[in-house]
Order: sequence, then C-alpha cells, then structure tokens
Amino acid sequence: MLYHPNSAQAASSYQIQLATPAFYILIAVLALFFLMYFYLKLSTSSKRALAGFIEATEVDVAFLGSSVILLLYLAANYPSGNHVAWAMSQVILQGYWLALAIPIVTVGNTVHGKTRGSLPWRGPSVALALIVFVVLLYIVYA
Repeated sequence: MLYHPNSAQAASSYQIQLATPAFYILIAVLALFFLMYFYLKLSTSSKRALAGFIEATEVDVAFLGSSVILLLYLAANYPSGNHVAWAMSQVILQGYWLALAIPIVTVGNTVHGKTRGSLPWRGPSVALALIVFVVLLYIVYA
C-alpha cells in the first residue's frame, strides 16, 4: 500500500525522505554493480568478459543511477515538496517504475545489440519506460 500524504497519518506537507530502507537498497544495488565491475576487472584480463558485463548491466546502472540522481535532486530542491515531487519520489522508492522499466529496456537493449541495430528496439523501449513512469506518476499523484 502506498503511503499517501492525504491520509490521516500524513504530515502537513509532502515530505521527501531519503533516509528510508528503499533508498538505501537502491544505493546498495548500484554499489554492487560497481563492485562486481571492479572485481571482474581485477580478476580477469579478458576484455571480452568485461565488455559483456558492461553490455549486460549498462541499462540497469543507467536506470538505477538516474533514479538516485532524481531522488537527490527532489530531496535537495523540494524537501517539503509539492504533490508532484512527492509522487515522483514514491514511484521510484516504492519500486514500481524500476520493476517495470528495467526489464522492458533490458529486453529492448538486448534485441538491439544482438541484431546489431537491425531491429532498433533501444530507443522505443526507453520511450516506453518513460511512458510507464508518467502513467505510474499519474496513478500515484491521483
């Protein structure tokens, strides 16, 4: 269940909190990808293995990183934010967007890469992920 600022337990404003388990998990997952990269880089001299890891994780790292940046921006600029800022933070922190967007874009990126661009799915899958974000934002905002 989403915590909605209009519920009886809500404060008088739309507080954007980063000191939550969800934010720490988001940071930890992002850090794990970087630790895996450095471990792979130190444990093998295979450039192919490193390139494969980067290809497999680039979409995940991009979405996780952009989510962290957006949350930091919202918390810095709208700590007692408006309803839209709060809804954006909840779409990310509740995991709804990343749970849908990462698989969509991962598949699109893989198809694009494996077909060497003859099936250009990367751009449309990113566009679809952004549409999913807007739809989820609308649902949470409502």
